[in-house]
Amino acid sequence: MKARITHIQTANPPLKIEQKELLPFVMALDLPERRKDFYRRFLADDGIRTRTVAAEGVAQVLQESSNDSIVRFERTAVELAAQAGQKCLEAAGLTPEKIDGLIVVTCTGYLCPGLTSYVTEALGLRPDIYMLDMVGHGCGAALPALRNADNFLAMHPGANLLLVAVEICSAAFVNGDTVDQIVSNSIFGDGAAACILTNDARPGWALEQHASLLFPHYREELRFKTVDGRLTNILSKNVPRIVAEGVRDVLKVMKLERLPEIIACHTGGRAILDRLQVELNLAPNTLDVSRRVLAEFGNMSSPSVLYVLKQMMDNNIYDDGTPALMLSYGAGLTVNGAIVRWTI
Repeated sequence: MKARITHIQTANPPLKIEQKELLPFVMALDLPERRKDFYRRFLADDGIRTRTVAAEGVAQVLQESSNDSIVRFERTAVELAAQAGQKCLEAAGLTPEKIDGLIVVTCTGYLCPGLTSYVTEALGLRPDIYMLDMVGHGCGAALPALRNADNFLAMHPGANLLLVAVEICSAAFVNGDTVDQIVSNSIFGDGAAACILTNDARPGWALEQHASLLFPHYREELRFKTVDGRLTNILSKNVPRIVAEGVRDVLKVMKLERLPEIIACHTGGRAILDRLQVELNLAPNTLDVSRRVLAEFGNMSSPSVLYVLKQMMDNNIYDDGTPALMLSYGAGLTVNGAIVRWTI
């Protein structure tokens, strides 16, 4: 029986910030007026209204040292991952000892041992479970993680796997004046999403097809670099066009005769969603859920596409056999696609 996603739960830090609230903070920074104009433009974009940040306040994020950012990631990534995971266990009616595997993905910080060690302890999972930390896949990591979950369940029929995507994007905010830094500071937020996967007979999204493409010649368009001991986002203005091209190529590899009406798309940014809407000739409301998640939370990197799929699960009753297309993209540059089918 195919692996299927039966439950998805999310967790966000309590601090929710409206975009307009940020303007006084960034206007007080020692930046050239031209760079402040960039902030005004990006923070006024109606694609994002609010974001959640795992910090005590905006000033902390803008003023903390690189070491303080690392410490904040270590603490809050574990907290959010555990919160999302606990909510998922409760929603699925599973006790911790019933979990046989744990996959945790992140790109906004590094721990050794990885987050799986801390999340296993926080949730009281068995010490003999399968654990996999996936680091460095960027915003697109959720779909490669689902592929790994699919492979694990194919070898362990009847098992339960917990997958968690958690990002503290604010730990990679940089008080700088490059356009990449300004865009990153203006669109990214913090959050975690967890899902339960199994291959027994429970209702959920059955994983049917996976595809990923790597475009290394575009690596410098979208990636993290470590500068002065701090993660710094490289985010080119060409990303919307490159992502649209990559998505078209992935869809060719998947050999889809026609696109499903339901598309769970990584939020990325408004410009990316607008480009995909046009390039794929989508109906006007196809990406509404992705736009809604973006507006409320910003781009949370890897958890974002799972937030989109959760809202679709929460707000719709699907017929048995209803297909959906999942899309994610991120550093590398990589583009990922998956077909899931609602199965009861």
